[in-house]
Amino acid sequence: MTSKIPVTIWGATGFTGGELLRILAAHPEMEIAGAISRSSAGTPLGAIHPHLRHAYPDAAFISTEQGFETEARVAFLALPHKSSAETAKNLLGRGTNVVDLSADFRLRSADEYLRWYGVEHPCPELLDDAVYGLPELHREAIGRARLVSGVGCNATSAIFALLPLAREGLIEDARIECRVGSSEAGAHAGEGSAHPLRSRTLRVVSPFVHRHMSELTQELGLAEDRVTMGVTAVELIRGIQCVAHVTLNRQMREADIWKLYRAAWRDERFVSTTPAKPAHLRVPDPRFVMGSNRVLTGFVLADDGRRALAASAIDNLMKGAAGSAVQSANIMMGIDEGAGLGMMPLYPA
Repeated sequence: MTSKIPVTIWGATGFTGGELLRILAAHPEMEIAGAISRSSAGTPLGAIHPHLRHAYPDAAFISTEQGFETEARVAFLALPHKSSAETAKNLLGRGTNVVDLSADFRLRSADEYLRWYGVEHPCPELLDDAVYGLPELHREAIGRARLVSGVGCNATSAIFALLPLAREGLIEDARIECRVGSSEAGAHAGEGSAHPLRSRTLRVVSPFVHRHMSELTQELGLAEDRVTMGVTAVELIRGIQCVAHVTLNRQMREADIWKLYRAAWRDERFVSTTPAKPAHLRVPDPRFVMGSNRVLTGFVLADDGRRALAASAIDNLMKGAAGSAVQSANIMMGIDEGAGLGMMPLYPA
């Protein structure tokens, strides 16, 4: 008999579902009780995720009906936006803790959800109980929660880039660009992710407003009219580099900003600040976090002390999705926050 915590993954055939399966295959305290897929029930896991065939040699996807019958203490929902909330409600009613990686519980207001996602929230009665699933912001609340949201990958990268400045109340305005890989568009090939259409492009997808901006302004308390957030598709499969051009509301010395970044991340095991030298490493590069739950942050201050470039790098499928979800689930279940997440970045990648 195993004493590990049984978990289920809903929507387990996608990229994020695959990352959850990869992390949990080596998790010391959790084990997969069921990988749910409406369209692939009965299909071996290795047929969809061939890199995990050795980890799950005898496992197959199960149906939604089987998923609801499976006893699990935690359910990870890697389901589409606008349709995940009802599954979360059903599972919560059965006594299962839920980490919902969709956008359905990221925003605290049903009105804001309607404004940014274009539909009425299906379960507004649950919003007050949901906690935004970024442990670096809400660690204590996550530990008390039964429903934790996922995080938007672009929002996550921008939050880490700006958090030290925002906490000090230094941001007058910020112009954010997220340079993103094709996996952000999901596992089903389309114009955003199909290689012949996507490769060798520099495609500005969203020049001024991206819906993940709603999470950024909510979590950092920034005024929406002081922020722009654009997304540019670049030649990457996975990874995000966030570059934010910030106007500070008062003149700062570089030494003082170093103190803010070091203080912000001193006790955070997954977050690091880039070195001042060499210059080409000062702005974080996603290559150095690939495949891991790590975050790199950095900044450059202009000579006038008022203009700053604040930046971060994450793996969108890890810290921007599955990694943060497992980190949150660890906290929910009262086990080591970093359990299952000790993998080093891959390099070169």
